[in-house]
Amino acid sequence: MILAAAACAEGKGQPPPELMLGWEMERFHALPEPGGLRDQIAGEVMRCRAVLNVYGAFQSFRGSRNWAAWSKSNRLQWAIVSQVMELREAHGRQ
Repeated sequence: MILAAAACAEGKGQPPPELMLGWEMERFHALPEPGGLRDQIAGEVMRCRAVLNVYGAFQSFRGSRNWAAWSKSNRLQWAIVSQVMELREAHGRQ
């Protein structure tokens, strides 16, 4: 899910279902199920938020011209990008 979201942000794959659901939640400013936050399927909103964060960080990183300067001015997003890069390395993916 995390690696798929990063690959999608780089134009190398399709969005995982959690990312598509997260986009719908953002677009319509609504939760996927009726009721409030605690009425949602356990962990679903958190998974959507995680992949949205990964996608956003990689989109920003990919759009930067100076990665060193970007990483210094976007420390939280850089933390996400660098952790995903480590995850890719650990799983033998580029």
